[in-house]
Amino acid sequence: MSNQVFVCKSEPNAGVGTFENAEYADGAFRLAQYAGCYMLSGSYTTPEIPAPAFRSLLGSWNAATPPDTSVGLEVRVGAGERWSEWMSFGTWSTFRRRESLPQQGCETDFAMLSGDIVHVNAPAGADRFQLRICLATDDIYSTPFVHLFSASVDPINTERTSGDALYHRCVPVPAYAQMNRDPRICGELCSAVTITMLMNRWGEDLIPEEVAHAQYDFAAGYHNRCFIPAVAGSFGYESYCVFADIAALKKEIKAGFACGVRLSCADTPETSAETGLPLLEGSIDCADGRFVVVRGFETDADGTEYVIVNDPHCSDDSEAERRYRLDQFDEAWHGEACLVHGKVQAHVVAPPERVAAELRHTELPGEYALYLRGERLSLPVDLCEKDGRCTGTVCYTIRDEHAYATAAHKRFYYTDVSESGNVLLDTETLPSGTRITVYLIGESCRTAVAELTV
Repeated sequence: MSNQVFVCKSEPNAGVGTFENAEYADGAFRLAQYAGCYMLSGSYTTPEIPAPAFRSLLGSWNAATPPDTSVGLEVRVGAGERWSEWMSFGTWSTFRRRESLPQQGCETDFAMLSGDIVHVNAPAGADRFQLRICLATDDIYSTPFVHLFSASVDPINTERTSGDALYHRCVPVPAYAQMNRDPRICGELCSAVTITMLMNRWGEDLIPEEVAHAQYDFAAGYHNRCFIPAVAGSFGYESYCVFADIAALKKEIKAGFACGVRLSCADTPETSAETGLPLLEGSIDCADGRFVVVRGFETDADGTEYVIVNDPHCSDDSEAERRYRLDQFDEAWHGEACLVHGKVQAHVVAPPERVAAELRHTELPGEYALYLRGERLSLPVDLCEKDGRCTGTVCYTIRDEHAYATAAHKRFYYTDVSESGNVLLDTETLPSGTRITVYLIGESCRTAVAELTV
């Protein structure tokens, strides 16, 4: 897989690449300073990077983006004397608007970037590329930090291999369903639930809606593949997307790393014949592109190999742990994987935040006012939905006698904001003394958490 993946996560060699109003310092690319102030924009451009002939390219980055800062990744691909135009994977920020660009180029061009993937239209493909990481700030005393950026190509003349069979090798990863989450967006949460499982496996205690709203692309919704490793990177994890094969996935598992992959499959022979999608026996429903966690492999006594997965496309956490026949899985898999290689604490500069809050009962039945640091805040009425788009989630859990491995395993109840700017809670049906935990999640990547005894 190494000749298919370029990863930059350390200082470039002297004279390699081009800095413009940027520098590499303290383990990250950042804006250059002049007289104690950061430049408003800057970039680092790699030299030409040779690659096996390819027709597809994925880009990734891990960055810390304090308020008023953002980053972006650009690429151009080449073959012979020909180069494409520079194309952008969009703008990323934890606390600002995240947005990919409309399709760049068309099918008659040498190459085009459609949302989150580069397609090379030339029959012989491209054989090299360049990357440019772009940094920007509106605050001269603050800079973004890029800890990693990468590109992976899908070679034209490479055979996907399955490697040696594994008798039983499995990485422990918490399993979550997506269809029992926020009803406004549960059908679109497969990538957010997948990356939540992968981060919680390392000790985080996130809930999928937090990750979903932090990952949201204002142009492409929850489906931008570039933004999946980006949101993991904002929490300090080393994560990037690659083209891979089964042998590469087995290598990840043997190293102790689960990963996310994208499948297109049918659950029955009938739906397979009707849709043309590969049959994946034991899968849930029919889907043309959904993310699952690969957490292991095993081989039965008859020699049949299986992939062990957490498939979030279900309505109960207990249904998510599954195993699929390896040959069918390989047919259904797109060959793309999102790797998560653990957390680097030094990279946790500006992650999505949780803040402690307080809820107080009001004179209005079923309405509770939100207080932060003793100050009452009137919530926007459209916190959860604006212009037909889900913009936030208000939910709560009820404390019971069970011990849960993570908060996401608990049962969540979903509510909204009242016309008075308060949290709506139907507490009349709860026994006196019941303790609940309320989460108010907005698109600003700040979650308010309040404990309440009714």
